[in-house]
Amino acid sequence: MLIPKGQTLELGRRGAFREIIRELSETEFSGYVEVSYKKEELTKGKVLFSGGKIVAAGIQRVISKKEILGSDALKELLSLESCVADIYALDEKNIAKALEWNKKAVVEELPEGEKEMEDGLTEDVITTPDERERILKKYGIKMPTDEEIDQIIINALEGGYDVVSTTAGDFESLKKALISTAELYLGKLSRKVINVINDCKSSEELVERFPEIKSAAKSLVVFVPRKKIDDMLSEMERIVGESI
Repeated sequence: MLIPKGQTLELGRRGAFREIIRELSETEFSGYVEVSYKKEELTKGKVLFSGGKIVAAGIQRVISKKEILGSDALKELLSLESCVADIYALDEKNIAKALEWNKKAVVEELPEGEKEMEDGLTEDVITTPDERERILKKYGIKMPTDEEIDQIIINALEGGYDVVSTTAGDFESLKKALISTAELYLGKLSRKVINVINDCKSSEELVERFPEIKSAAKSLVVFVPRKKIDDMLSEMERIVGESI
């Protein structure tokens, strides 16, 4: 999962995952938790919260690189009796970004016995005027005309609300940083990765096509050690998270 860099609240908390998230839910936490644990193999995960509700989750096996997203990932995390968690705060703007970037990781249905998400992800939540007003306020949307309200809320909840405001200059700096990282790790073999980066015309497009960057990099595994490629991609994710 690709998430904007948040404000560090706590590092290295240990315990059962369910107990950790119970406290975060009770305090209406907004942000994300990075989790490390060993189940089958060393695994890392991220869980995104909004107002104390879990809205997205994903895990990845460190060795096999197998990725599990959404409700299936959350189900495994809730079973953990022991894990290490780092906790970071995010504002609503960056939470909306994270949801846009990680649509496949959205938790559409919580495991049986867990509290339901506050807002859900369907247009059913906009059936009353009070609910409309609350959601508009939550996403910082100025009051539009009556005809526009429903569509704006639906777009916001589905991740379509435009919250990214990176300028063209920022985007060029971001591209240069990613290209420099590719050249540092891959040398002359970086051209395939750089071509994808250069083909992007905005920060939004770069985020959407990040899987292509990953694919281009991993296709070089015959020539470049896998660890080196993984380290490069981790660094790129960090750069994107901090820059956008």
